Parts: sequence; C-alpha cells; structure tokens
Amino acid sequence: MSEKQNGVLLTAPLFGTGKETVGYFTGYGCGYCQGTGYFIDPDIVNERVKTPCPKCGGTGKVKGIVTVDWVPDGEVKSYFKEDKP
Repeated sequence: MSEKQNGVLLTAPLFGTGKETVGYFTGYGCGYCQGTGYFIDPDIVNERVKTPCPKCGGTGKVKGIVTVDWVPDGEVKSYFKEDKP
C-alpha cells in the first residue's frame, strides 16, 4: 500500500537566530473525524444530526505548518567568559 510522505531539509540560516516558517503541508484527511468533517450527535436518538468536527471545523482536512525556532546552542566560547578574581 502506498503512503504519502513529505520531508523538510533544515539548513542553518544566514541571519543567525529567530523564527521561520519552513512550509505548509496541505491535503491531509482529519484523523479526528476520519475525513468526514462531522460527527453524528449521540444525544439525539430519533434523528441523525451531524455536528461539525471540532478539530477541522467541518472541512474534513487538516494542514501542517512547520515553523523552526532557531536559538543559541551549546557553551559560550571560552574567550567570552569573564575570569573572576
């Protein structure tokens, strides 16, 4: 069986630190409602009342927004540390 896969290649930015949005990945079926966009309300016995999915808002689809937060990593270089007498 085939499966849709997306990937992201990260490269340190020239601007140093900060946030950047890498990409938008659309077209995934909502896992909460299995792509139907609704639920049948179990509290109403006589009728089948469809309630919009609270996760996808009734669209049946979700998208992933990948944002990377670049922050400093590791120890401060020794020549920047102050020697305390």
